[in-house]
Amino acid sequence: MEKRWLFRKVLWVFSVMAMAWLLESFLPAPAQAIPAFARKYNADCSMCHYPNVPRLNSLGHEFRRAGFRMPDEFNKDQDISKVGDFLSVRGRARYDYRDREGQAVTSEFQWHDTTFFYAGALSKNFSSFAELEWEASDDIGLTASIGGVFGKPDHYSTFRVGQFHTLSRVGFGGFDRPTGISTPLIRDAQLTPVVEFTLGKDQRGLELTHVFKKSRLIAQLLNGVDPNGSGTGGDTDTAKDYAIAFEHICDELASGVSLIGYWGTWYDSPVVATRQRASFARYAATGNKIFPNLLGGNFEVMGGYVRSQDRAPSSLGGNVQGNTFFVELEHYLEGPGFTVLGRYDFVDPDDSAANDRTEKWTVGYVRALQNYLRLAVEGDITQKDSNEATDYRALGELMVNF
Repeated sequence: MEKRWLFRKVLWVFSVMAMAWLLESFLPAPAQAIPAFARKYNADCSMCHYPNVPRLNSLGHEFRRAGFRMPDEFNKDQDISKVGDFLSVRGRARYDYRDREGQAVTSEFQWHDTTFFYAGALSKNFSSFAELEWEASDDIGLTASIGGVFGKPDHYSTFRVGQFHTLSRVGFGGFDRPTGISTPLIRDAQLTPVVEFTLGKDQRGLELTHVFKKSRLIAQLLNGVDPNGSGTGGDTDTAKDYAIAFEHICDELASGVSLIGYWGTWYDSPVVATRQRASFARYAATGNKIFPNLLGGNFEVMGGYVRSQDRAPSSLGGNVQGNTFFVELEHYLEGPGFTVLGRYDFVDPDDSAANDRTEKWTVGYVRALQNYLRLAVEGDITQKDSNEATDYRALGELMVNF
């Protein structure tokens, strides 16, 4: 039985990669998308993105940290008359194939989402960011914040207030926007069986940071998540969550490290008379290192670990501690201009319990096509000890940015 499962897993991986290589033989030469900031500065998107949109290189991270301004724009008035320098649109079309044990096999084309961005520096010290995402299921997600920047290019402080990406999609070592389609489970999965919380959730709150050269210290005061794990559905209690983080950029391609601490309070119900309270903490360390000019391109090693701790009444499951980690390898080939990647995720939500672990293997291929267009293909296998089930998925995505 074990040999048959292993053979099927290997066959699945090779099938996904073979499909990617087949596509490669028919694709045109790579190019980069040209969204708002590229229009504003009359530059290719590769100026701020590596190895492809939407993931950032070091200049891209520094530009975002500084409230969407270049070093020579600090403490200078901004021209906000050109709407095209602030407005961008993204659309994502997908093909999704799933083979889940005990369920029907599905195969469908999808329009995943349409997203509108309005972002940029508005004045000498202030900037804004707004992201309105309309998913095909008619769910609408809003991220919007106002920020301020005070200081000099190599030594400054910032704030932002609103509904924003807290740590996910803006950090390093798996906390940036992904090279491929999916993100590591340390961001998107519920890491314990008790508290409905994920590190990747958007939330409402206040953030203060201080940037010194390549390093950034972050402090956040947040509303926290509701009983369903949403950070944007309204605050149902007076408790606040706290997060601190440290980031450091190591090189121009955005090798870096992140250290994160998050402490929160969660209630299982909005009803005061019956709700129960749990406190929780998450301690994370992530990092990535890019080795340039290796094997015909740039080779990257990425990884991260999260230690989870929940303190809850026995009726909710009691006190638990969990461990989660991932390891990812990426190789960007400069000649043909595409990236291949592989990732292993491991989640143990309660290290005192047996048969509750999740393992996930992911392989992928990513390539920028003509202007505005990106192709990504991924295949993954997820195995859960709790029900001894194995799920297979193949996902293809065309992403347009303009």
